[in-house]
Amino acid sequence: MRVKALSLQSEAFSAVRDEISKLQGFNVSDELMLSSIIAGLTSAWYDVNDIGLSHVFGSQVLLSLWLMSRTERLKYQQTFILGAYIYWFMISSFAAGDSWQSFHYQEALQKTVKNLDMSHDIVDDTDVPEEQKKVYPHPLTGFSNDLCLTIGKVGSLCRLHHNSAGDLRGFLEGKAQVIEGELLELKDFSRSNFHDPQDPNTSVGEILSVREAYRCSGLLQLYATFPHLLGKQEHIPPPPSQEISTDSPTSPEPQAEHPLPQGTISPTQHNFLRALSIHILSILATIPSTSGTRVLQGLPVIIAATWLVDPHPSTPDTFQHPRLPIEEPPSPKELWREKVREGLRAHNENVGLQQVSRVLDIVEEVWRIDDAGGEKCAWMVVVASKGLQTLYG
Repeated sequence: MRVKALSLQSEAFSAVRDEISKLQGFNVSDELMLSSIIAGLTSAWYDVNDIGLSHVFGSQVLLSLWLMSRTERLKYQQTFILGAYIYWFMISSFAAGDSWQSFHYQEALQKTVKNLDMSHDIVDDTDVPEEQKKVYPHPLTGFSNDLCLTIGKVGSLCRLHHNSAGDLRGFLEGKAQVIEGELLELKDFSRSNFHDPQDPNTSVGEILSVREAYRCSGLLQLYATFPHLLGKQEHIPPPPSQEISTDSPTSPEPQAEHPLPQGTISPTQHNFLRALSIHILSILATIPSTSGTRVLQGLPVIIAATWLVDPHPSTPDTFQHPRLPIEEPPSPKELWREKVREGLRAHNENVGLQQVSRVLDIVEEVWRIDDAGGEKCAWMVVVASKGLQTLYG
């Protein structure tokens, strides 16, 4: 069966290349654009190490030509194609391609998408007042292009940080602060904004839960790579509705921490990142194992699970984020690690793709390194050094 599947996949890739070679001018059909996306998304299905680099590079040119030939409002099926592309580029940005080029491409794409006129409904909704419009959840991702574009930039920027020699520090930190603002300001959606997808295995509530897990995992990855962002948040007073009270009116004030070298995670920040990881996994734990969103959860799982560490030994205090209050009870890392193992093993049995077992391999390796002591390791560095890259979705 596997040999047959590989043969069919190879034939499909060859057919896409043949169609691309016949292109003339800007005439990229919807069918060719979608075929290219599917080829990239499925490249790691039967070879877990194939992250589809050739598809990533080629698709950028294809998408530009495809968009140039669409001068009118994008129809719903074209909105679907664009959303599928953005999702694919998001997950590939954590593993594939030149991180510098990838980041700048995503910035440009974000500006382009912002100015596009798109239909988000199966029927033409141009005559519906803006305040009355509802959207169909994207059939592939469920959530918005805005979130996928921003998370994709997180992946490229963090890889660029790990690959740079320090000469880009000012540039990277400035971009990180912009992305942080985008993630913090992403508006909440309520169920009333959506049409029910009429999927017996996937509810609107589950889609919104995965969306929030992605948003929080983007912030976790960003703060773990650029901890100075948390230092800046310490000087921003929380909104009245988000102030966090202590358990007792006589609880002592937490002691101010001494300034740390740039890029160093303080003890209270360490505890906050740990709490944020458990918060993300708690969100995902509310979603049934039969949900159609399970195939989308690989990336937030790997980001969160690699921060399942012990609290910092020097203090029980946790950094209080003024715009991201976390109220998680203390939980031992072993409890959540076992939940992650069980969830990934069950998912692997259901889908049978090596990508799922690769995610488990990565988190187990990160846990092994962290448990050995020393400075908290970065999962992206571990993946790159050990050749464990794959598509996490």
